[in-house]
Amino acid sequence: MSSRASVKEILRFLGVDDPELLPELRREGLFEAEELSPEEAEELRMAATLIRELGVNPAGVDVILHMRRRLLFLEERMRETLRRLLEER
Repeated sequence: MSSRASVKEILRFLGVDDPELLPELRREGLFEAEELSPEEAEELRMAATLIRELGVNPAGVDVILHMRRRLLFLEERMRETLRRLLEER
């Protein structure tokens, strides 16, 4: 059983009815696959919110998502490092 969902289903669930949203994001190299993992679906939700509610353009969405991925990665590394330090005590 796959935990992936189609981009169109996700957009419909989010109530996104702008037919240009996905093509604009794809021109920036975002959400090119037809099915997304739960993490990618969350990024699509964030992208739609950034565009609709904050007026961020697709290039800005790309930058924001990249920064968010980097922040999440660094937070995970910090947690792992802290866990190892606590184990060594």
